[in-house]
Amino acid sequence: MSASERRITPASAALATLGLLAAAVGWWAWPQPETTAAATRVKDQGVAALVETRAVPNAPQMELTQKIRAIIGAAIGEAGSRGAEERACHVSVLVQELGVPGELVEIDADRRVRPASNMKLVTTAAALALLGCSAHFETHLVAEARPVDGVLDGDLVVLAGADPLLGEEVPGGCAALLKPWVSELVAAGVLSVKGDLVLDEGSYADPAPGPEWPSSNQHWSDYCALSGGFTANGGCVSLFVQPTLIGQAARVRLAPEGHGAVVELDVLTVPKGATLDVKAVIGVDRIRVWGVIPMDVREWSARQAHPDPVALFGSVLKRALMIGGVEVQGEVRRERLASGGHVLATLRTPILSVLAPINTHSDNAVADQLFLMVGAAVGGGGDRAGGGEATRGALTALGLDADGIQQVDGSGLSRANRVSARHMVALLDTVIAADDAGSAAFIESLALAARTGTLADRMQGGAAALRVRAKSGFIGGTSGLSGVAMTEGGCLLVFSIFVDYPVLGGLNRGVWKPMQDAICEALVQSDGP
Repeated sequence: MSASERRITPASAALATLGLLAAAVGWWAWPQPETTAAATRVKDQGVAALVETRAVPNAPQMELTQKIRAIIGAAIGEAGSRGAEERACHVSVLVQELGVPGELVEIDADRRVRPASNMKLVTTAAALALLGCSAHFETHLVAEARPVDGVLDGDLVVLAGADPLLGEEVPGGCAALLKPWVSELVAAGVLSVKGDLVLDEGSYADPAPGPEWPSSNQHWSDYCALSGGFTANGGCVSLFVQPTLIGQAARVRLAPEGHGAVVELDVLTVPKGATLDVKAVIGVDRIRVWGVIPMDVREWSARQAHPDPVALFGSVLKRALMIGGVEVQGEVRRERLASGGHVLATLRTPILSVLAPINTHSDNAVADQLFLMVGAAVGGGGDRAGGGEATRGALTALGLDADGIQQVDGSGLSRANRVSARHMVALLDTVIAADDAGSAAFIESLALAARTGTLADRMQGGAAALRVRAKSGFIGGTSGLSGVAMTEGGCLLVFSIFVDYPVLGGLNRGVWKPMQDAICEALVQSDGP
């Protein structure tokens, strides 16, 4: 049955969402209604058990459309009062009931805009569609010869897999992620490597800033972290600073372990109430951290982009090998298409594990790693062209119109990306209505209004709190919010809101975010179709 033939009634949608998915993965947080035999049926057979055919699509909701137009008009007027040219402010909105054809609200929905971080929804959905929810990042350790008496007579080659190597249990740490991999190598008989540790990036492009990125004076920031065939800690160095005694050096910790740089520290502990001022410069060979931290600051932490994530990975891996009992006698070097035929150990990281960092917390570099990996797997190469080709293939495979979509990165940081609200709603509707483990994980990865991720401080205290799961997005001149909302009557709505406006400081936080939140309030309080 095609998506256009599916129908989930409002009551059934509530039961399906709460009875099956909430029980299975806890992806929503609103109060669960009383359930009877229907809930048991949902749990046993899934959302599809409550889907029935419906030949007639939903009709536009004029009252809801007028209400949303009024919200938009007020926001554009407010932007004008803050100095923006109102004629240059464009808002696109599309709202549809999950799994049911027919738009409920349509306002300039075909306008192609920069999606900002809403592009992450395209990246993750395409990965699930093309590779399946059981797919992994795979990084192989290979060699030409097999070890003899614990000695590998030659190079140990690492074949790139674009794994972001992002540790969550120990923020910034990679040791726990690498330990099983190293143990597998030891179990394969390798205790000493006579040659080099060779990093083979294969088809992956050299790490570099994307097209139409922010200016170079922002490239040190974690949101501009570079991506490639190898990386560690999502291409960043994490810094943690704690005060000690007044006038003494503060306690400073850097992660990941084995970053390979000489560290210069000059952070002093100062009295309570003083101004916190800690700065850092991250280089391949040298890291400098300086400043002051007051006694009443428990800990200061930050992440900054590393200038060469491949070099960072090589240093981190060599240390992990040493700690795990594997001596590498040679150096760490790069060589594309290096020789080596025997697979000795494989690091596997589920793609489901990166959905939350990408969609809940909006990690740009992790999204780009997934984009490149999918490109290498099915798009012809681990570069931007391969990733874009893969995405177009995924949209086509889902039965969606890929015309007009332009994707040059996985994160949405580039201003060269283009998508429309109609594209976004069609994609969300198709992926979420799939009713499988991937769709459940996809929904769970979206931030929950007033509770998690980039929506933790939004829609608090209103009807939309805990009833909207969505991805926010912002770059200068663009603001977006796309996701799903459950109405008070129990109907699931898929929506996308994009704003294209003149670059002017303060408009996103002061005008467009409140407008998007107000639209979500209107959706939640609507009667539904």
